[in-house]
Amino acid sequence: MRATWLTDIHLNFLRPLALQAFYDRVAAERPDVILASGDIGEAPNVIGFVDGLAAAAQAPVYFVLGNHDYYRSSIKTVRDQVRGLRGAAKWLPAQGPVRLTDETVLLGVDGWGDARCGDLASTVKLSDWKLIDDFKKSTEPTARIELLQRLGANEARALRELLGQAPPSPSLLVMTHVPPFPEACVYGGSQSDATWLPWFTCIATGEILLEYARTHPDQRITVICGHSHGLGTFQAAPNLEVRTGGWPAGVEDYGNPLVQSTFAI
Repeated sequence: MRATWLTDIHLNFLRPLALQAFYDRVAAERPDVILASGDIGEAPNVIGFVDGLAAAAQAPVYFVLGNHDYYRSSIKTVRDQVRGLRGAAKWLPAQGPVRLTDETVLLGVDGWGDARCGDLASTVKLSDWKLIDDFKKSTEPTARIELLQRLGANEARALRELLGQAPPSPSLLVMTHVPPFPEACVYGGSQSDATWLPWFTCIATGEILLEYARTHPDQRITVICGHSHGLGTFQAAPNLEVRTGGWPAGVEDYGNPLVQSTFAI
């Protein structure tokens, strides 16, 4: 099986001809399945984009949502919409574990930067605070941090449930948007600094992954994620590898969507 991985493609930045060119580029990979690890577009258009990818490549699209995919709406509203999809585009958290091959099971959650590492007094301001309805009432830093930590804890609980449902397999592929470890939060060729880590790392999901890896030492676990726009690989445990998708240092990201890789499963 050929799997094509996309992340942080932000297709809302493309004009129609460039969008079609990207669809064609993905189709040229001849994927049997497309894996999209979030930040596909924004709330008004994310469903159209995943449907467009599926139609262009004639392949199912398993996706998780990134923070940008909630822009101009709320978390619940967007998730309710994607949970109802019945075509070739499938929101992975609603699918449960998916057996891709005899060897490999796929599962995933969105994840969220959960303000549990780095500098919590960071002055970095995300557009999330203004463009996602859930944050508009959490204007004070303490309230925002509490909300982020709740969101991260919810993602961790969902991941634990999915891992508990996963059938035995030699290989487990986990897709999420937010890097689950600080070492996997990469930008410009190095780990993000402390001012960015609170908003770009989901410590809660990392804890669940480490716990699972330690109790399943004979299973190969690969995590694919994005969010920080930097390329990286982090070996979190002997059987747990995290691959962060992004762009090489100095390469334009927004408006320049890439195919991260196409690999055999």
